[in-house]
Amino acid sequence: MDAIRTRIVLAWLWSGLLFPSAVGVLHAESYSLREQVNDPRTYRIAVQVQAKGKLKTPVKELAAAELPLDVLARMSYLERRLPAAGREDRAWRSLRHYEQAGSKIVVKEQTTQLQLSPHVREVVVEGQRSGLWLYARDLPLQRRDVDLLNLPGDPLTVMAALPVADVEVGESWSIPEWAAQMFVGVEAATTTRLTGKLLAVEEQVARLQFIGEVAGATTGAATKVTLNATATFDLKQNYVSSLKLIQQEERGISTVSPGMEVTATIQWERQPFAGSSPLTDALVRAVPFDPPPISRLLLLQSKFWDVSLMHDRNWHVFQEIPEVAVLRLVDSGSLISQCNIARIPKMKAGEHVSPEKFERDIKTSLGEQLTQIVDTQQVPTEDGRFIYRVVAAGEANELAMVWIYYLCAHPDGRQISFVFAVEQGNLESLNSQDLAIVESLEFLPPK
Repeated sequence: MDAIRTRIVLAWLWSGLLFPSAVGVLHAESYSLREQVNDPRTYRIAVQVQAKGKLKTPVKELAAAELPLDVLARMSYLERRLPAAGREDRAWRSLRHYEQAGSKIVVKEQTTQLQLSPHVREVVVEGQRSGLWLYARDLPLQRRDVDLLNLPGDPLTVMAALPVADVEVGESWSIPEWAAQMFVGVEAATTTRLTGKLLAVEEQVARLQFIGEVAGATTGAATKVTLNATATFDLKQNYVSSLKLIQQEERGISTVSPGMEVTATIQWERQPFAGSSPLTDALVRAVPFDPPPISRLLLLQSKFWDVSLMHDRNWHVFQEIPEVAVLRLVDSGSLISQCNIARIPKMKAGEHVSPEKFERDIKTSLGEQLTQIVDTQQVPTEDGRFIYRVVAAGEANELAMVWIYYLCAHPDGRQISFVFAVEQGNLESLNSQDLAIVESLEFLPPK
């Protein structure tokens, strides 16, 4: 009888080993891959980006020229997490101190080298479904700063893509749509398929994989992103320590930017910083939960003239040459308005083009397109600048149009003109941004 019992017990044990799910006595080890939301540590991150592909620029209807593109970028910064300002995307916030950031961009045979603006060091990073929102608390960034610093696979977006529950080796998880979209920075996503997987655990380091596709639109251009990334998570110290992301992006030509077909490799290393950090507790506490109004603005400093201005982030520089700068306002992929900015010959100190001549020049410029001058007025200022505004209505290409002109003059005789062209039906969307841009114009000391 004892022998029979022994055989029964052994058979039961073997069945448990061979079929553990049926018996339920053996379980694989699971791992937490989440960082603490209130982690007080400062981290140092070093990033390198390499990208190759081609830009597509329109040359005529239904045709585009293809230009080879080669990009190399590097940056390093210190970072601390900020308290969550809400759920999902708004839960991911940080404060960064940039030590250096720069890029070298070669398009065909033309090389452009960019460096982070020297006055930009502390930057707040806020999660948004359409991508990360970067801003400085006391001054507007320039578009080039935002484009330089905002990368797919940012550490903050990787943290948002980690599993909310413990996982076992070999187990996969689906990444929420908002987190997948934020991971790659596609503004309006139509398809999001991004999954994570715990590949292995060795010596208290977890190796992860992110793979998938996000499709949609960016600045109104059809966009498709395919990605494959591997990351490491330090289980002992509980933080994401590295990422290598290979991303392929296809983007169509939009009203404000060229199309592209690019393969980018983005790598970063992240580790706790042991030195004296400029990101103090007081500095962290001073960051408000809601971004200040200035965070929505960008600074445009002319390459060719001694002037600067501020504009909403939906405005994009379409062209900038010595004669004219062209900005375009895009909202939800639709072109709302175009703004042409030009320098007018300088006059003697205290003088400017007369309102009467300015109006005559407008009538001549619009010609048969003009129906009527709707309004004229001098805009009051407190710094001695002269601003004169003319609103004209008419028709162009069988569309009802409004043109809003401004003459801006400095007391020393320098002059700048603006013209905002907008379809009658888009006036509400323009929402007086024309006046805000013009009033922000600053004549800088001549170089």
